[in-house]
Amino acid sequence: MRYRAVVAYDGTEFQGWQSQSGRGPTVQEALSKAFSTIVREPVHVVGAGRTDAGVHARGQVIAFDVEAELEEVRRIERSVNAVLPEAVAVRDLERASADFDPRRHAVRRAYQYRIWNDPVRCPFERRVAWHVETPLDHEAMHEAAQLFLGQHDFASYQGADKIDRPSVRRVERSEVARHGSLVTYWIEANAFARHMVRNIVGHLVEVGRGRSSCAQVAEILAALDRRIAPPPAPPEGLFLEWVRYR
Repeated sequence: MRYRAVVAYDGTEFQGWQSQSGRGPTVQEALSKAFSTIVREPVHVVGAGRTDAGVHARGQVIAFDVEAELEEVRRIERSVNAVLPEAVAVRDLERASADFDPRRHAVRRAYQYRIWNDPVRCPFERRVAWHVETPLDHEAMHEAAQLFLGQHDFASYQGADKIDRPSVRRVERSEVARHGSLVTYWIEANAFARHMVRNIVGHLVEVGRGRSSCAQVAEILAALDRRIAPPPAPPEGLFLEWVRYR
């Protein structure tokens, strides 16, 4: 029997989503262990996205298989939350179709990136926002963000490694807004290349600082060369907000 659920987590103390030997605690390991304990059989949890170390989620979607149908899923949900670390919580546990794959079947995902833009740091934002002291022109950042709308090859904004990965993505929303000292970037797409959001934000902040321009963003996007793009934003400001399915 396959089940699905929505998971929220503070990624500060985790070494990312995916279990890997010797890396330290991961969200996937914590969830697999908790479900195994409660249903009393080995459970391997899979997720819709492999968030990096320090990245958070409000709407990660997971799936797992068990031998028999779970009775009283709300009780199971409460029990799992009772044994999970406080930084992780499960909700909306329910039966799923036998072939449901939270990653492959996703048709749209949304991320938010949060920037605390103030000369003075905010202790309450330090785990969930990038502190940028210099003033940011959020309107210039928003203008530059519009260049990512539509279908593009995001090779210049994906993680640099020697593995050949697909990098063509379709972006449906790309917006920068300011609420007091908090600058937020929202992006929705059919899928994301590795490190794509943090790399985009890193460049948008350079635009906000006046060190780059819309013309340079367009140039770098078209160049398909990660080496010429600015460094990525740090992980702590990034949230996987939701994943949608047909």
